[in-house]
Formats: sequence, C-alpha cells, structure tokens
Amino acid sequence: MSKKTAPKKKNLTSEQIQKERRENIIAWTTYYRRNIHRFIEHYFGIKLYAYQVLWVYAMSRSDSFVSICSRASGKTWLLAVFACAIAVLYPDSEIVVVSSTKAQAGVIVEDKITDLMSTYYNLAREIKHITTNMNKWQVDFYNGSKIKIVASKDSARGKRATFIIYEEFRLIDKDVLDSVIRPFSYVRQTPYLKKKEFSHLKEEPREIFISSAYHKGLWWFEETKKNIYDMVRGLNSGFIAMDYAVSIRHGIKTAKQIQSEISKMGEITALEEYFNIPWGENADAYFKLSMFMPARNISLAFYPQREDVYSRRKNPFNIQRVDGEIRLLSCDIATRAGKRNDLSITGCVRLLPTHKGYIRELVHMESYSGSNSSTQSLRIRQIFEDFNSDYLVLDILNAGIFIYDELGQIIKDPERGTEYPALTVMPHESLDSSEIEKLSKRTAGINALPLIYPISASPRLNSEIAVDMRDKLQKKMWHFLIDEKQAEEYLVRSKYKNEFNIPDNSSIRLWYLIPYVQTSLMINECINLSMKLLSGNIKLVEDSGKRKDRYTVVSYANYFASLFDQDLIKENDDQDELSVWMENSFVM
Repeated sequence: MSKKTAPKKKNLTSEQIQKERRENIIAWTTYYRRNIHRFIEHYFGIKLYAYQVLWVYAMSRSDSFVSICSRASGKTWLLAVFACAIAVLYPDSEIVVVSSTKAQAGVIVEDKITDLMSTYYNLAREIKHITTNMNKWQVDFYNGSKIKIVASKDSARGKRATFIIYEEFRLIDKDVLDSVIRPFSYVRQTPYLKKKEFSHLKEEPREIFISSAYHKGLWWFEETKKNIYDMVRGLNSGFIAMDYAVSIRHGIKTAKQIQSEISKMGEITALEEYFNIPWGENADAYFKLSMFMPARNISLAFYPQREDVYSRRKNPFNIQRVDGEIRLLSCDIATRAGKRNDLSITGCVRLLPTHKGYIRELVHMESYSGSNSSTQSLRIRQIFEDFNSDYLVLDILNAGIFIYDELGQIIKDPERGTEYPALTVMPHESLDSSEIEKLSKRTAGINALPLIYPISASPRLNSEIAVDMRDKLQKKMWHFLIDEKQAEEYLVRSKYKNEFNIPDNSSIRLWYLIPYVQTSLMINECINLSMKLLSGNIKLVEDSGKRKDRYTVVSYANYFASLFDQDLIKENDDQDELSVWMENSFVM
C-alpha cells in the first residue's frame, strides 16, 4: 500500500502577509465605519440598548443629524461613546463639542469619557492623554484624532473641525453658531484621498445637534424642522426623538422617580424635559413667543425673606438698588380656593431709568390660592417691605377691594414681630378725582402712606393695557428671568450655591427655582391669549381651563410704569438741552 502524503503547506511571503493584513484591515474598517454600533460593542466592549443601536447607526449615516430627547435618555453618555468611536475609526479627526458654556460640554470629557476609560480597556488603550481644567477640555488619541470642548463665543474663532457636536444646541446663540462655529468645518486630511484612484470619493464634514425640547419660537425649532424635511426628501440628514418612557423601559430611572420629579416642575418644564413636547403660542396669539425669549436674560432673582432665616436688619436675598430706580409690587387678588382660574399673584418689578424710558425687570413672582383677605394683605406687606417697594399696583375689582381695606390700616405681623403702617390711594392725574376721594374715605388708618395705585379695569382700559404691553415688549423694554434649566446651571455656582447644592433638599432647591418657574408660566399665559375686537376695544381671551392672572399682574405693572416714562423722557430731553446750551455759552 502506498502511503498518502500530506499536501505541502504553502509558505506565504512577507509581502503576501502584509497584503492580506491590509485587506483585512480595510474590510474590517469599512465594515465598522458602516456599522459603528457593532464597533462599539465588539471592540470597546460596550453593550448598547436597541434604541441606542438605532440612534448611533442613524447618526453615523447622516451629514446632519438632530436628536431631541428627554431627560434621562442617556444622550450625553451616548455622545461620549459615539465621539470616541469616530475618533478611533477616522484617524486625524478633529471632533469639536460645542455648548453655551465650556463647563456644560466639559461633562462629556471630564465625567463620561474618563469613566468609560476606567471600565473599557480597548478604549483606554486608544487614548493618549486627557486634559480637564477650566481652560481646556481635550482628549488626544494615539492615531492623531482629538476631541475638543469649545464654548459658543466669538472668541472661539479660528478653530477647525471635521465633526461638530452641538450639546444642548437650543441654548447656543444662532448668530455665533453661523458666523463662528460652522466655519470650523473642513474635510479630514487623509492621505488616501490624494491618490488618483480615490479622487472621486468625498468625505463630508458632519454635524450633530442634540437637545431636549424647548420653545417653538426659537431657531432650534426651525433647524429641527429643516432637518426632518431634508430627511424626508432623501437628503443625507437624520432625526430622532424620544420621551421619558425610554428611561423607564431600560431601567435608567423608575416610574416613581419620574413622577416625583415631574410633580416638582412647572407644566411647561415637564412638557419639555420629560414629555419632549415643544411649546409655543396659539396661531392667533396676541403676544408672540419671540417677544419674550430674547428678553429672558436675568440670572439673579429677588426673593422675599424666608421665615427660617428671617433678619430684621437686611433681606439676605435682596438686589442692590441703582440710582433712579423705582420698585413696584403688582397684585391680582383672588379669595376663593379650588376655582381653577382663581389665583392670587404677586410680582416684583424693577424700573431702571434710561433715555427711552424705564426698563422693566420682573425679578420675582409668586402665587397662592384660597387665602382670606387678612392673610393675603399680610403677605403683600411682607413682600412690599422685603423688596423695599416704592408703590403698590393693586387690582381693586371684586376681591381686591377687600385687600385694599385691609392695607388701609396698621397690619400686625406676629411671625416677624413687627407692624406695617397703613397705605392708601396715591393721587395721580390718570385717576379720576372722585375715585381718589372714594378710596381715601375707605382708608381706616390715620396718616396712611399714599403708595397704592388702584386699577379698576374697564373694557377700554383693558384694551389700552394690552396695547401698551405689546408695545413695550416690541420695543424691548422688558427683561425677564432665565428659564428653569438655565437657572439650575446658574444657581449651582451662584452666591446661593452652598444651600442650593445640599443633597436631598428638594424643598430648598424648589424655593430657589420658583421665580423662574413662575416667569415661564406667565409667558405661557401670554402666548395663549387670543384677541377679539368688541366695540372697538381689544379683549384678550384665554383658552378654556387656562389662566391669565400672571399676565394681569405684569401688564398692570407695565401700564403704571408707562405713566412715569413720559416724565423721565422729558426730564432727559430738558437735561440734554441744558447741556447743549452750557456747551455753547461762555462767560463775558
């Protein structure tokens, strides 16, 4: 029997081995670039949920991609993972993460990527160095790629990026984005594209926008709609959105947690942050959202004194008064509890003098329901004193007249161990003399201070008030507190940070956020008011089940401020004329 001989092994040359290795690298690189979610799972060893797989795949296939997702959907963590995958798969990438502040985007590097490195070895071996300080957040990879953090400011000019990620892009200034950030983009300078056989290939710079829902009247909404429209048309754009349900489904948060957090929020914040629903004005709204949003630029709110830290000497939460400033307390009164559309509202407004009139700043607002006239008048006097108010604008129709009567006598404050002098109507040319006389006679206190400006609204006066409010908004004479999300970011580093950052003290955190929440509720009331013309007068009508108490407080304060505007403008004009005369005069 003849023995069978084993076939000889074919020895591969070094050149063949290198060629085969190159082909394998090309094949696997191509595969993973087309399936980045598999690269993240296979190479990094990071397990992704099904919704994250879809999210990553959609981002990787689009030149422009928008994600509008609720809180607790893991968007910042996923961005960190995705940015690292792009950096590894595309050598010499310049990935820039942009946000309204460096600290906000810095979370991606300082928290997320640092944590990922400590858990996943293959990711850690790709990273050469991480820099995390207040001036610089950057991740350097061994293959030449970089992840950089940039604030959306004019000073950011001159940087370069092959991939731009806009974190919470709704907070980024559109003009800065278009004129400063977008010009960062350039084509990744990879050697193979310079070869003739690959010259037909194009590697486009890409951008990703990520945020939670926000107000419809701002640029982010139009950018999102454009991206969706381009995606439907078959262009290389993408979009994804998800609400709080995804975090419950995957155990990121429990339903009880979500319910507890939503219960502490205003309606608008909950809609945006958890239900992922943008909000905006009615189609026939008298006030447009665009009138309010640019004016939301006040960070520091005013707070009346808290009883647990009450000080007889000085309110620790006060705002320093400027020269020529006038302070108003504006009140709309209700006394019946349980009626959906009945709330008592108090607003604190600063009037700051300028050459075009008084700039109005709404720095505090609070609401309460079902209190009797004695309790409400005491609270009004407490806020009046804490705010160091000059005047009280009071709606005296219906329940308001009983509050006027209470304020017209000395009010004792057993909580603070003090008493407040009586107040009465102030004489003013805009008020009918018979009304001044009538209200003066109702005042029980002797030597009452004439600081109350009463408003007894008629259809004609309501029309004038509505027109004047719209006019002052359009002239940018109003400024309001920033929204709640921005407020949280401000408060964690403000002069109140030690108390605001106390763990598990939700009641104190909520107390600090109330003025910002109330401001959002006020704006929501305004943009849901429709206009009707009745006998030549404008009547503003709220939707069924909606309120307009906060609008009333702010518009009444605005009307009262306008009474002072003309005197201020005339005074400034007289001073200007005097200055001109003095400059052109000389002594003989």
